[in-house]
Amino acid sequence: MLNLNTATDENKGLNEYDDAKALQDGPVWKVLIFDRFCQDIVSSIMRVNDLRENGITVHMLLSSDRSPLPDVPAVYFIEPSAENIRRLCEDLNRNLYDDYYINFCSTVPRPLLEDFATKTIQSNTSEQVTQVYDQYLNFICTNADVFSLHQEDAFINLNNPTAPDSLIDETIDRAVNSLFSVIVTMGMIPIIRCPRGNAAEMIANKLDSKLRDHVMNSRTNLFSEHASSHIHLQRPVLILLDRNMDLTPMLSHSWTYQALIHDVLSLKLNRITLEPDEQNKMRRSYDVDRADFFWNKNAPNPFPQVAEDIDLELNNYKRDAAEITRISGVSSLEDVGQLDMSSNTKILKSAIGALPELTARKATLDMHMNVATSLLNHIKDRQLDTFFQIEENIARQGKAVLLEAINDPEKKNPEDKMRLFLIYYLSTVEEIPAEDMDAYKKALEKAGCNMAPLKYIEKVRALMRMTSMLTSPNPNPSTSSFSQNDLFRGFSSIGNKLTDRLKEGGLSGGFENLLSGVKNLLPTKKELVISKIVSDIMSPPPNEQSKADEFLYFDPKLSKSSRSPRQNKVSFQEAIVFVVGGGNYVEYQNLQELTLPNNQKKKITYGSTAILSPHEFLQQLSALGDAST
Repeated sequence: MLNLNTATDENKGLNEYDDAKALQDGPVWKVLIFDRFCQDIVSSIMRVNDLRENGITVHMLLSSDRSPLPDVPAVYFIEPSAENIRRLCEDLNRNLYDDYYINFCSTVPRPLLEDFATKTIQSNTSEQVTQVYDQYLNFICTNADVFSLHQEDAFINLNNPTAPDSLIDETIDRAVNSLFSVIVTMGMIPIIRCPRGNAAEMIANKLDSKLRDHVMNSRTNLFSEHASSHIHLQRPVLILLDRNMDLTPMLSHSWTYQALIHDVLSLKLNRITLEPDEQNKMRRSYDVDRADFFWNKNAPNPFPQVAEDIDLELNNYKRDAAEITRISGVSSLEDVGQLDMSSNTKILKSAIGALPELTARKATLDMHMNVATSLLNHIKDRQLDTFFQIEENIARQGKAVLLEAINDPEKKNPEDKMRLFLIYYLSTVEEIPAEDMDAYKKALEKAGCNMAPLKYIEKVRALMRMTSMLTSPNPNPSTSSFSQNDLFRGFSSIGNKLTDRLKEGGLSGGFENLLSGVKNLLPTKKELVISKIVSDIMSPPPNEQSKADEFLYFDPKLSKSSRSPRQNKVSFQEAIVFVVGGGNYVEYQNLQELTLPNNQKKKITYGSTAILSPHEFLQQLSALGDAST
């Protein structure tokens, strides 16, 4: 798209005269105009340098006041809406740019396209429009195997008893269109599985019909060009699930690096934001990109293991930096770049050539040091290790433990206490006695908790009990030799030392031997409800009944008149797991563990209507609680 929809592969010929522009000796310099939604799509995977490498000199919002650039081509990337068409026509009338390359993020409805054509003909500007493309990109991809539809309020819209049917239909249709784009981008038509009787079934039915109509009736099959490359590969399975099947992952206190950052700090569109604190008065932001070696390695790892790896990487960096300064004969890395290249040996030139990589590594480690410091401060201030410890064995906890945590004045964040109790309430199979429930509610109110989320969960709990989808803890949650109390008491002391050492000043402080033994401080492995369902669909148990056996089965490649037998016992190597109503990184990382055992070459892509932090999801529960009163 940024290369004017021209394939840069030398083996592909040029189909139109303007394709030559994109394959000149240098890049074609152009401007990129997008709306808010498409800005998020681009910013989740590209930074300014990436845009420049593709010839984008300036990027601006469609809604902003822009000055004319009459000799420059413009690439538009926008949602197909009446308002965007109106603004686009205004740009054409003002003659802001040379050529206009229009890219809609999803299929443009025929009435809108006809309206656009009519307006350009009436204003005599149609010749300026060089291309109009449907890009099928109306989703946000934050990882190679994580995507979001950016429907932040889908859970509220689909669960609010006062929501009009039109809003529900709009939410479902938008999800269907976005999932269609995801499937087009992947290039293979999947088998679709979903449970009965919820929003997931509505989406599955509409998506199945949309895919089938496209394959059977479309003049241009979007999947035909991929058919030859995938002819011998098994088709993936798209598993559509409803958020109400398991709410606990959305509320739980996490212990892995990526999930902790998303919960405690802010992780949006691959940007980590640190709010001002006592040590740093300014707000700081860091971009996570594909080249971040530390993030790629440690995002799914438990935080104590991440802290240990920072120590290891710091020592590696110091060793490499010392070696370069030694062979260069200078006292610091800053002096290496000032050496006279003409008088240096081959070894010296090699050392100078390694300087950019070392500088980038230092910046990456500095960033993660700052993030780790902030995380540790939050863990200590909010006693997150204690909450995590209790939640690891939540079904075994008694009334005394819960009330002690809720009433503890040192645990200052009311949301943490409400999250803890909601997880206990959702995870307890037996009904909580009315007297105990009254005591819990009084303690939560005294702690300053907003009670609206609990009101909603009380109503949902009956439905969850009926569907028998309550989270069941591992009967043997811990097989290690150390106790949970010792585990977290040990980490708390490590946290204090690590925080003090981090304050000493970036890389020079180091972590020497500070985190010895941290590898033992690992969370117990638990299979979440959704992971169990996905496992049963991808690798069906041969002689056992599974809840997944009752799931609906759709094959969009077959006509509706075909009577295909349900193939419940067929294994799949690739799955797209999509949760209607919100997802998070706890669930994503739990699913990725299914791809690890026995070196099976399985791939799981995780998606949701929105990737929500526990704070955001609690706010949505609160809105539903208020709406139901």
